[in-house]
Amino acid sequence: MFKQVGFSLLMAVIRPAITVAAKFTAHPIPNLNPSKISAVTQSDATRSNEIRSLATNTLMETSLTKAELPLLDVNFCGECLPLDQDDVVDRWKHVFTLFKSHATDMGNLRQKADTFFPIIDPILEKYDIPKDFRYVPLAESGLRAKAVSRAGAAGYWQLMPGTARALGLRVGGRNDERFNVHKATDAACRYLRKLYDQLGSWSLVAAAYNAGPGLMKNQLKRSAHRDYYRMQLPRETRYYLYRVLLYKEVMSRPDDYSSFLSPAPQTAYLPLWQTQLRQAA
Repeated sequence: MFKQVGFSLLMAVIRPAITVAAKFTAHPIPNLNPSKISAVTQSDATRSNEIRSLATNTLMETSLTKAELPLLDVNFCGECLPLDQDDVVDRWKHVFTLFKSHATDMGNLRQKADTFFPIIDPILEKYDIPKDFRYVPLAESGLRAKAVSRAGAAGYWQLMPGTARALGLRVGGRNDERFNVHKATDAACRYLRKLYDQLGSWSLVAAAYNAGPGLMKNQLKRSAHRDYYRMQLPRETRYYLYRVLLYKEVMSRPDDYSSFLSPAPQTAYLPLWQTQLRQAA
């Protein structure tokens, strides 16, 4: 009888365990393939690396797109560009930023300059005009021989009709000597020399070439200094010397400004990276 009771108690304990086991075997645990587990883990890691790479590439892209203008030692006829003044730095960056869209034309302009400079350099030397004035025609006319402004200035040096006549050039008709590179350059050099004798500063001479000697003389009467960079001048004249200096810089040492003037590199995969970044977010 004790055996029978013992057996009954044993079965009472075993049956619930069998029942529980039956429930688990009715819904077996899925057989996870170890290779699939590895693939999922690897996919997550790859995606994480891609997002990390995307962030790095985006930062690099931004850095390249917003390359800073190098602030190098710059001078016009020995007069230094005062880059310790914030407003001067702002103007310098402004003219370079405007020039960026035209930087691709530099090859053509350089070819013209290679022909133009050997013609005008001896004339500049003849009148003891600093060589930096060779860049004035680039700022004035872009070395277009037949350039004519809305105000009537013409030729490489953009001489106004009255100024050209006063310098002995024939103006108008079929024989407008403002379009003759030798005669126009000789006249321009005589004019520059006269301006220097009056103003005593080559930066002021450049400003007077743009605005006229009358305006510069009046400005000097009102001002306690003779510093072009601090004068209250018309906007065009205020930026004029910076434009001349820009051409001097990009023509004489183009490699120093290539990172700023070159467009940001275009990459075919960038839109895909941008899409993945949006999805990850």
